[in-house]
Amino acid sequence: MKILGVVLMASALVMSGPTAAKNAAPATDRTAALVREADAFFKDQQPGGVVLVTRGDQVLLRRAYGMADIENDVAMRPEATLRLASVTKQFTAVAVMQLVQAGTLRLDAPLDALDPALTGPMGKVTVQQLLTHTSGIKNISSIPASRAARREEADALSLIGYFKDLPLEFASGTRFRYSNSNYIVLTHLIQRLSGQSYAEYMQQAIFQPLGMQHTRYDTHLAIIPGRAHGYRKAQGVLQNADFISMTQPQGAGGLISTVDDLARWHQALRDGTLVPAALLAQAMSKTALADGKASPYGFGWIIGQVQGVADVEHGGFINGFNSYVVQLKAPDVFATVLTNAEFLDPTTLTVRLAAIAADVPYAATVAPSAKDAVWLGRYVLADDDVRVLSLVDGRLQLLRQGEGEEPVAVNPGTDGRYYLDGGLDALSFATAADGRAVMTVHDRLMGDTHGYRTPTVAAPATGSAHP
Repeated sequence: MKILGVVLMASALVMSGPTAAKNAAPATDRTAALVREADAFFKDQQPGGVVLVTRGDQVLLRRAYGMADIENDVAMRPEATLRLASVTKQFTAVAVMQLVQAGTLRLDAPLDALDPALTGPMGKVTVQQLLTHTSGIKNISSIPASRAARREEADALSLIGYFKDLPLEFASGTRFRYSNSNYIVLTHLIQRLSGQSYAEYMQQAIFQPLGMQHTRYDTHLAIIPGRAHGYRKAQGVLQNADFISMTQPQGAGGLISTVDDLARWHQALRDGTLVPAALLAQAMSKTALADGKASPYGFGWIIGQVQGVADVEHGGFINGFNSYVVQLKAPDVFATVLTNAEFLDPTTLTVRLAAIAADVPYAATVAPSAKDAVWLGRYVLADDDVRVLSLVDGRLQLLRQGEGEEPVAVNPGTDGRYYLDGGLDALSFATAADGRAVMTVHDRLMGDTHGYRTPTVAAPATGSAHP
């Protein structure tokens, strides 16, 4: 993930963009809009999912879609239990913070001081660097030997063996790189310092106190009421998801839960039930890297924004399942979507639902028109990041030069922005005081960056003229 940044004179730009609604929408209007959004996402799907959106303590939408078990013709129910995958990380992070609060652990403690088994290249990595994915430890998910053993039973220490002696990918604290290995090490530390298994600690310290009766560490051996089956597609054919031993993801992705229990979790975080406010605020803040730049990750949460409203969020993917959660503080909005299909990624849907609940809905998109052609061209952003906006066969597209990437579709929005590839990152354009065109890339997680259009276009668009 690349942090973009360049400073332009704010007075030289007049930018268009969404603004918060002046008056809150009636609850009935919000719910109708939420239903339309969710219905459109799950339309004609065989597997499905569960959606929950709340504002304050009011439930705006709680609905199930599709099938929980296609082979046995079992419909999905709102109380269905689905795998959380990497949404698990925020629970693991809170468990670590509880140990910090108890004086059992320090955020700045190096690993080799906590366990003699954690020596070698990773020995001086700190607990905080594990939490924030700034450790440099190689992601176990990208190690072929580990991937080949996904069906086998494992424990945290045996999984650590896959990466313990590998060199760090960068100096700890200098970069952000998402790595499940970090949270496997944290799982081991929770167990070592608490004297309990990860599953036992989570049950006694978090799930039972919060009344999360349907949340637990997953295992294929247990009889779990309402458990949904997971699915994938191979060459367009629907299949049962490939088996994975749930001992493999550990505290990086091993929990299973319901949307109702996730709402209880949100309320506990909102109300400061589990950890002190100051420590939780640190967990829900961006991380300062060694060079002073900000990483978009806290302790188990991605720090972003929804239409300019600050949020924390996280997603997860594991065999047969996808998950996403979004939490806004002001207004107090919680949205989660859990799906039982690898091909049903709920990220954009969940963010759009949160925006509707917060009365700042995202704009609809429309077809390109003649007025859009005025912005075509080649733009140079920070660090020689070059983007080319072109019109090809009547469709707008954006290409990042020199990255070996395919161009992404650009869809004009009714709010004046141009949305990228069906997602919520967007472009906007303006004319600077010196007459040059300026492109602003609005990245939900990384923030805004600007670039000027250059006189020469590198790649002329098909059937269109560039200004």
